[in-house]
Amino acid sequence: MRALVWDGTDLHVDSTIEVRPPGPGEVAVDITMAGLCHSDLSPMEGRIPQPTPVVLGHEAVGTVTAAGPGAGMPAGQRVVLTVLRSCGECRHCRDGRPTVCPASGRPVAAPFSRDGEVVHQFVKLGAFAERIVVSREQVIAMPAEVPDPVAAMLGCATVTAFGAVEDRARLRAGESVLVTGAGGIGLNTVLAARAAGAERIVVVDRNPAKERIARTCGATDFLVPDDPSGIAPAVRELVPGGVDAAFECVGHTGLLGAAITSLAWGGRAVVLGLPPTGAALDLVVRDLFHDKSLLGCRMGSVDPHRKLPDLAGRVLRGELDLTPLVSAVVPLEGAARLVDDLRDGRIDRGFLRFGSTS
Repeated sequence: MRALVWDGTDLHVDSTIEVRPPGPGEVAVDITMAGLCHSDLSPMEGRIPQPTPVVLGHEAVGTVTAAGPGAGMPAGQRVVLTVLRSCGECRHCRDGRPTVCPASGRPVAAPFSRDGEVVHQFVKLGAFAERIVVSREQVIAMPAEVPDPVAAMLGCATVTAFGAVEDRARLRAGESVLVTGAGGIGLNTVLAARAAGAERIVVVDRNPAKERIARTCGATDFLVPDDPSGIAPAVRELVPGGVDAAFECVGHTGLLGAAITSLAWGGRAVVLGLPPTGAALDLVVRDLFHDKSLLGCRMGSVDPHRKLPDLAGRVLRGELDLTPLVSAVVPLEGAARLVDDLRDGRIDRGFLRFGSTS
């Protein structure tokens, strides 16, 4: 089987990866398409600890090909993946908050191997592979009418952004917004803010070429700062008094600090970007004094089994158009070029194609 593997020094397509059959409560999924997210680059850049070798990837759509005992998912079912392997039984799961389930970080028993040695899964998925094995809780049925790139994106960037805006920050019509970073999650956040009725949407990115797509998604203003320290003054020139909600979508503590400083009284700053391990925030605590909130946000702080069907419905009704974000679709062998394009800011969301696409 082919998979995209990071060996610690080298990223390559490996055709010698083996995948075991699904066990109790597990399903095997043949991947059709997978999106490349900035977090997929984190192991290669040393931003997070990751045992190697590892199959990268986590944002994907595919088809169930086999199910273990008790999985309750039929072969042939089209599904989108989620990184959340929640237990479904604790008080958080019962309350519809699987992102804070203590068991949601537990991995599946090593599905990948090579020459008898374990090959790890990135964030409990490893979706850049022709076939994967995951728990039943990690697959969500997806209508066939939703195009493959859009379906894949729904499972990570879109559900994270729309959850952050609608469920975590609870953005209201007429409010103002700051979004730092115009990558896949940042642009989805702009779409979500526009859908929520935000009156002013200020986007910050160091790449001026991102302005076109940011405005297409709904940005009213676009800033290219020389340094994070200049963001808050520039934002307050555009929105006197500060913004009602700020979404940090890069994982940069300097940008998070700027987001907090840009808030109006009663404003909410939401952390979406994945910071490097050990990154610390230099915060003037007095900035939070006027009822400001700093909110963590894991996978949108939502139940994906409820939010994803809702988002898919919006796509099918024409209420949500994600196609402007689809920059490139390439075969697995084109992964190295796609990684370079993402790093250099030449694409918004790129996708790896594994089989026939819709």
